[in-house]
Amino acid sequence: MHSVVKSFRAFFVEGRSLPLLLVLGVIIMRLLLFHIEGLPRIVSFGDNYLWEPIADLFILPEVSLLGSTFALFLIAWILSLLNGRFNLTRSRSNLPFSTPLFLLSIHPIFLVMSGDYIALIFLLLAFFPLLESFQKPDSYLCSFRASILIAIASLFQIYALFVLPLWWIGERSMRGPQLRSFASSLFALFLVYVSIFSLYWLMDDIPRFIRPFLEFQSLSLLEIPRFSLLQWGEILFVGFFFIMNMIFSVKVYNRDKALTLSLMQFISFLIVFLLLLQMLYWLETFFFLLFSLALISFLIAYLYSRTNSRNHIFTAYGMLLLMVLFYISHLFPSIVHFS
Repeated sequence: MHSVVKSFRAFFVEGRSLPLLLVLGVIIMRLLLFHIEGLPRIVSFGDNYLWEPIADLFILPEVSLLGSTFALFLIAWILSLLNGRFNLTRSRSNLPFSTPLFLLSIHPIFLVMSGDYIALIFLLLAFFPLLESFQKPDSYLCSFRASILIAIASLFQIYALFVLPLWWIGERSMRGPQLRSFASSLFALFLVYVSIFSLYWLMDDIPRFIRPFLEFQSLSLLEIPRFSLLQWGEILFVGFFFIMNMIFSVKVYNRDKALTLSLMQFISFLIVFLLLLQMLYWLETFFFLLFSLALISFLIAYLYSRTNSRNHIFTAYGMLLLMVLFYISHLFPSIVHFS
């Protein structure tokens, strides 16, 4: 093993002090962004049902920052727990916890608490019954639990419903098509939404129940985003970042155990479709971007926990440097000011 790989593993992958240092570092990073940039104004038309009644609790910028930071740590903990429970990297690694913390703290948009964060937490929890169902002959209960979690996520962000048909592809890759599993997932969705419908029916406000579904027709495909050159650079970087790590990770997970191979292929499939959906709804929500970045962070964590290639490690250092520069550009916008 090359010395570059050994040092990377010793500090980033297996270093015992890294999680604590990163937690403190991420808190400082987010506080600095909040102090200098403040919270960007984000209007998320898709937030609905369960988010709207509690949205006013986060109306103060400080409370919104606190809420988003707590949600981010919970997301990182869930990804780390998912890796540990199913032994996906087959080694002790800090990266499933540390990567999403850093990646989701380099832009001011991630400081704002919204229903997207809560929806994302439920969607990540849905991976647990998905992986538990691996190669089970009859796994309709796992499908039921996963669909319940996805349906609850959609109560905080209606666009989470797009994940359900994509999820069936993941279930197919885990154990093949099963009619009972498909029916149980539809039944779970029905149970959640018939409960919501009954509530609005009792309140005599059926149009309010229907309104969130109308957001699906608010496509933004034909409108060109009015982004600055720096923002376009960030978008291109996300695309390049994903493609590079996808190319590297395919060679690694293709030689791994069947469960990990199925999960990584499904995550890659999800990321592609989530980024396409973000292009379709970029004026309406950033939910798809948030979800895809969380999944990309797990893909990155797996790759750099398993790789023994020094070229991969050099690429990781280069990507890390670019992300730090993007973060600094938001701290000192006068230095890099494009319009």
